[in-house]
Amino acid sequence: MNKLFFLIFPVLLFSCGDKTNEEVEEVVKLETQKDRLSYVLGAMNAKTIVGTQDPNIDKLDLEQIAIGFGDNLNGNKPTDCEATLIKLFGPNFQDFDSTYAKEGAQCLGKLTGYAFYQDMIKMDGLASVDMKMVKIGFRHGLLKKDTLIAETEKQSIIQNFIKDLNVKNGKRMMEKAAKIKGAQVFENGIVMEVISEGKGGSPSAKDDVKVEYILTSAMGDTVQSSYEMKKKPGAPQEAVALKLNGGVIPGWSFIVPKMKKGGKYRVYVPWELAYGEDMGRESLCFVIELIDYAKEGTFVKPKAPEVNPTQGF
Repeated sequence: MNKLFFLIFPVLLFSCGDKTNEEVEEVVKLETQKDRLSYVLGAMNAKTIVGTQDPNIDKLDLEQIAIGFGDNLNGNKPTDCEATLIKLFGPNFQDFDSTYAKEGAQCLGKLTGYAFYQDMIKMDGLASVDMKMVKIGFRHGLLKKDTLIAETEKQSIIQNFIKDLNVKNGKRMMEKAAKIKGAQVFENGIVMEVISEGKGGSPSAKDDVKVEYILTSAMGDTVQSSYEMKKKPGAPQEAVALKLNGGVIPGWSFIVPKMKKGGKYRVYVPWELAYGEDMGRESLCFVIELIDYAKEGTFVKPKAPEVNPTQGF
């Protein structure tokens, strides 16, 4: 997923002479890659607040948001803050009550800080960041002063950070999966665990299939579920039709032919056989229920060739 920078913030000096109450700027250098990453992560989180279309954000004291964020970069969930934000924005987030502006601004920052910290814990990225630089980057992002690194470099820093975490977490998941009792470990790294063995035949690598599936990340988060998709109003109720020949990730083309109709399996796929670089080197876990299979073109009809009207027939 993405990448990070260098900063300035105002300080008031109180002394005798010409510099009484004079605002000066303290230059903070981002000397290491850790500094730059941390700064960009902070600025990126600030954009989740000031980058919204909610006009009420402009009514809040950004310094109070920054204070709340800095005070809650830890594992302590600010339990009263959700209720405070409802008081500030109204139950439907359409009624702004300035009475709670200061408290609400701090709570907005606290919740953002808590969420960021929890994400770092979950992704095992905490050791990679300097919280002091995260705070500074967050304040700069709020004030829209995070211009010390080009946007393209910011994106590159974040993308590389996410890729590194994905590789690390994916490797951990795959190593753990390989130790599951009774699981099959294939030479290409794919691991398959039988949840319930099917009694039917197996498709070929060129067949169409109908499946139900649950996709989870290496951290165990559910990314997508065909079972849940059916619950949406108007959603199709039949199983998902796919073509194994060019219509799925390489890991599926390899592993689904090793399943039996009617069976359910848990499959762990290394990132090289999943979505590769396009999805930030994420290794994935699937629960796959093989409902049916048939010859190519049976469930997934081939697309009609496009006609160029300038060429005639």
